[in-house]
Amino acid sequence: MKFFSTMDEEIIRKIEESDDAEVVDVNVHRERKFAVKLMIFIIGVLFTILIWYIVAWWYNTYKMWGIGFPDPYVVFSRFFELASDSFLIMNNNIWIHTIDSLKRWFMGFGIAFVIGVVLGIILGSSPKLYPFGMVPVSIIQMIPGLAWFPVTILLFGFGNISAVYIIAITVLAPITINVANGLRRVPEVNKRVADMCGRNAVEKYTEVMIPFSLLDILAGLRIGMANGWRVLISAEMVVGVSVGLGYSIKYTSANIDYVTAFACIIMICIIGLIIDKIILANLEQYGRKRLGLEE
Repeated sequence: MKFFSTMDEEIIRKIEESDDAEVVDVNVHRERKFAVKLMIFIIGVLFTILIWYIVAWWYNTYKMWGIGFPDPYVVFSRFFELASDSFLIMNNNIWIHTIDSLKRWFMGFGIAFVIGVVLGIILGSSPKLYPFGMVPVSIIQMIPGLAWFPVTILLFGFGNISAVYIIAITVLAPITINVANGLRRVPEVNKRVADMCGRNAVEKYTEVMIPFSLLDILAGLRIGMANGWRVLISAEMVVGVSVGLGYSIKYTSANIDYVTAFACIIMICIIGLIIDKIILANLEQYGRKRLGLEE
């Protein structure tokens, strides 16, 4: 009996060691995967800066007609001046302009998210409503963000509300379309199994419909957030706001301060990359793990 007990303990110990080794291997694999992604991202950024430097050198050497093309060194130097509050744009630092832009973006995206998800669920759940309801949504999608300028000026005039409206109307269509199409992709057999298991409507959506269509929903959010951020910067240039990154670019360009304008563009790129590569990419990775598509 003691012999068998010793054998059992040995087997259990080996199993535990094997499990620990597998956990270590998984962690090492994840770290290596992250390191590779980070290296590729850094190389991509450096390549972009190199192209920028070549364009600036070529322009300043062969084509300059009075105003030089800002090179990366000059622009990043100004960017750090803006970040340290040693250089102001219209008596405001870069952080105030950035926060105001983010507020407009979150407001516009939040409105579009609520309306788009509700509308997408309604259209995606009703085969009869879908063909009719997708027509106006598709029409809205075809209209570029700034093309809404005359509509928003007539409805809301110049100012903050107009910028928020342009963001919301631009973000609405991709969210609605992806939510609706994602729900329509759920196999009928999955729905029948949920009904046979006694799931009510809420449980059916939370346990079957939404998890199955999660990647489509996240894709819609990713497209919508990117579209909203891009159109926000353009909207701030035309709707009459006095603070924001888009306004900063307009003001500095009008005063022929292209170095500061380029530095504001750097801030726009940094925020966009944070939103896309950190927030949205991690959400998509989480969704893929939940669906068993990724370890």
